[in-house]
Amino acid sequence: MLRILKYTLALLLLLILLNRPAVGQEAGMRVRGPRIGVDLASLALLYFDPGRMTLTFSADYEAWQDIYPVIEFGYQTVKLEKDIYQYQSNGIFGRLGVDVNLLKYEQTNVYEMFYAGFRYGMSYFTHKANDIVIPDDYFEGISDAYIVENQLNAHWISIVGGVRAELFDNLFMGWSVLANIKLAQVKDTNMVPYNIPGFGKGDRTVSMQINYTIAYRIPTQTYKPRKIIKKKEITAEPESIPLQE
Repeated sequence: MLRILKYTLALLLLLILLNRPAVGQEAGMRVRGPRIGVDLASLALLYFDPGRMTLTFSADYEAWQDIYPVIEFGYQTVKLEKDIYQYQSNGIFGRLGVDVNLLKYEQTNVYEMFYAGFRYGMSYFTHKANDIVIPDDYFEGISDAYIVENQLNAHWISIVGGVRAELFDNLFMGWSVLANIKLAQVKDTNMVPYNIPGFGKGDRTVSMQINYTIAYRIPTQTYKPRKIIKKKEITAEPESIPLQE
């Protein structure tokens, strides 16, 4: 997984260094193209939750002005080694939805976003447990017990809100909050999943997530916006000069 991350970051860096827009931006036109990102918040889990490794990618495209269809996908592994059990889980997940930019910009070449959206998510994963130890207080003590690997899945919807800024030409960074609501889940009668890839804790119906994404847009096209929000001109009234006695 770390090797995949290195290749991904190297690719993003290469795109930035080779940043030569395929199309120039004419007056009154907007640039668009596929935007590819990686979630940095999921990588922070290596510090806060060392037993869990999650890698999340995203792609969106301004199909219509201020409307961005989005796909997110990733992979998760969990390996917990405790005194009374060892737990392992592996799985993939995907989220499909749309974001709507709520900002009203003054120029066509402004791409900052304050957005709201939704996702439909799904996850397919396996989990198992080995070296389970049950204390002597129960069943006269059991050791080296195990739970065989089970294939599970879950489905949910997410309500999303976030912001995104353009740091340099075509390079974006931003954060988002996801409220996940579980719709369905194939359950293991013997064990609750530690974490459902892409959703959160396995014993919860509602979970919250925070994403912090860096993304690069590949400029492939220009289009004419359907509207341009112009800056209002404010005429300042002359200041009154106090009369001196």
